[in-house]
This record gives sequence, structure tokens and C-alpha cells, in this order.
Amino acid sequence: MRRRVVLITILIFVGAACVFFNEVLSVLLKANAYYSGFTLLFLLLLLTLFNARKKLPFLPVLRASHWLQFHIYAGFLSVLLFGIHIGFRIPDGILEISLSILFGIVTLSGFIGLYLTRILPPIMTRTGESLTYELIPKFETRLHRETLALVREAENTSEASAAGDLYLTHLSTFFKPCPTWLLVFRNSRKRLARALEQIDNMARFIGEEKSQVLEEMRSCVHRRHNLNVQKGSQFLLRGWLFIHIPFTYSLLIVSMVHVWIALSYSSFH
Repeated sequence: MRRRVVLITILIFVGAACVFFNEVLSVLLKANAYYSGFTLLFLLLLLTLFNARKKLPFLPVLRASHWLQFHIYAGFLSVLLFGIHIGFRIPDGILEISLSILFGIVTLSGFIGLYLTRILPPIMTRTGESLTYELIPKFETRLHRETLALVREAENTSEASAAGDLYLTHLSTFFKPCPTWLLVFRNSRKRLARALEQIDNMARFIGEEKSQVLEEMRSCVHRRHNLNVQKGSQFLLRGWLFIHIPFTYSLLIVSMVHVWIALSYSSFH
């Protein structure tokens, strides 16, 4: 908490300094847009280096956690610098509008990624064992087979045949693998609660010695829920990067074009 207060204070101070120097340059009739533009471009290059730092963890250039903190707060600062650069007005012209759209996508995806990386890991930890994303389909197939075997065993036992009816009537759709994008939009906790409620309702009507199958079924339901949470969460944690990173490089390319045009057709004073 103390570190966050310090970093926010530094961000406010640096932001205020940027606004102050921009006003000074404006009063002195200097080309303040050039200074703010080059500063913004330099900051964008530093922000892009964060992705390179993640891919090369062996580099002795600060810890990854320090790079992440810099990336977050420098990202907030870049929003202010962009506003200063365009004069806090609605952009016009094809190139300026294109830059603004790209910057908006990069910024929005960055904020979404920051939010997801803060709320999803604790949820994944509370739900159960963390799983490798690529291995989740194998776990889904294995769990589906184990559940079907449990149901078949229950159907062969007259006392526990109710477990088979329970699965066929209420739980079969819960255990079927579904597309990852669909998991994102489903309320997994409500689905879990409904499945457990059906098992509890069935347990009231059979004896304690016959409820062993239902307890095993309850365990399978929790495992299925964990797979859903892990799969949906990791899909989001990976998915936002497929937007953020490509658009970041696109923004840098268009920014370079913007700089070249600005230097070619204007005089830098």
C-alpha cells in the first residue's frame, strides 16, 4: 500500500510537470507538439520493451515486477501525454484519427488487462488447483469418462439408480465440455450452486449408505467447476494480450509514419 501511494504521488508530480512545461513552451511560442510527441513516442517504446523483457527473463535489467509497475504507471502517464499532444481536442485528419483509434484500443485493452490480472488469479486460486491451459482439455475428457463410469456403476446398483437419473436429468449438460468463449459469459457459481442443490435434494430421499455415489458425484461437480473457472479465466488472461500487443506494434508503426511526415513537412523550432 505504501509503495502504491509513493508511485501515485510520483505519477501526479510527473504529470503536473508535463502540463507545466507544455504551458511554458506554449507561452514561449515553441513547437510544444514536437516535444510532447517525441516524449510520448519514447514512452511508448519503453512500454513496448516490457513485452520483450517478459520473453527474455534472463536479462539482468530490473526484476519483472518492477517492469510491470513501470508499465502500469507509465501507461497512465501516456494517456495524459497523448491528451497534451493533441491539445485535448477531438482529432481530425485520417492519420490523426487513426493514431487516436489505435491509442484508444491499446489503452482500453491495457486497462482491461490490468483489471483481469487483478481479479482473476485470486478467483482461480480459491476455486481449486491451478492447471496448465493446454492440458485442460485432457482433464475435461478424463473427468467426463470418470463421471460416466460412476453413473454406469450406479445404474447397475438398484439402490443407487437414482444417481443415474440425477445425472441424466440435471447434470449431464454441466459435465459436457463447452466452448471457452461460452464459459466466459456463463455464471459458473450459479451453475455450480444449481448442480449441488440437485445433488442435495436427491440425498434427502436415499439412505446414508446409498449416498456414497452422490458424494463422489459432488466431488466430480466441484472438479468440473474448477475446470470451467480455470479455462474461462485463462482464456481471458491470454485473450486480451492478442489485442493489446498487436495493436501496440501497429500504434508504433503509425507513430513512426506520423513523425516522418511531421519532420518532412514542418520546420522544428
